[in-house]
Amino acid sequence: MARRAYRELGDLREELRANTGFGAMSSGATPNDLLLAGILRRAQFLLYMTHDWAHLRKYETINLAASGTTINYPATANKDRIKALSSSRGGVWSPPLPMGIAPQLYTTQANESWPQRWEPYEESIEIWPQADIIYPIRVFYVRNLYDFDEDQDTATIDDTMIMLLATAMAKAHYRQPDATVVRGDADTLLTTLKAKSWGKAVFNPKDFENEDAFVKPVTV
Repeated sequence: MARRAYRELGDLREELRANTGFGAMSSGATPNDLLLAGILRRAQFLLYMTHDWAHLRKYETINLAASGTTINYPATANKDRIKALSSSRGGVWSPPLPMGIAPQLYTTQANESWPQRWEPYEESIEIWPQADIIYPIRVFYVRNLYDFDEDQDTATIDDTMIMLLATAMAKAHYRQPDATVVRGDADTLLTTLKAKSWGKAVFNPKDFENEDAFVKPVTV
């Protein structure tokens, strides 16, 4: 799937410069270049952490080896935002596996069976119990932000939202008289995102809690 084409950091910085009344200053080596770019990065990061953006939700299938108990994180995954794991058993994908491996379960970790629970750690994702055969594990996650350091780097989040929040932050920094008004709009946006008012745009493993453990095959 092609990545969305949001605007570049350099263009956003120039708009932010104009929004804060510094539009007459030439770009490239102005005193507030680093400050404005930093505000844009902080605004994007805040938006990223506030909402599980649909276009950043990904999944990757990783094989759990026979007798194995760990799998690596997907390369682009935010390790703190692993949403769910599902295992394929006999060609049928399971509902999200329960997260959490209680200490007492390690007593039977070596009793090989199909994947039943998982726990995220710094270097890898642990699966319980030890696998009796190879199992494909599908990892659902929110990916990390793309690079946003050079002028040619494009935004990962909707750049209109970034600009609204960044403008509020910049106006507050420079103590401009309309900072409160703009901040009100930005706070409304953040409140809406925190409430996840986009409904099914957000992946929620609980959506599947009442489904059968394995889908029954359909005879055609």
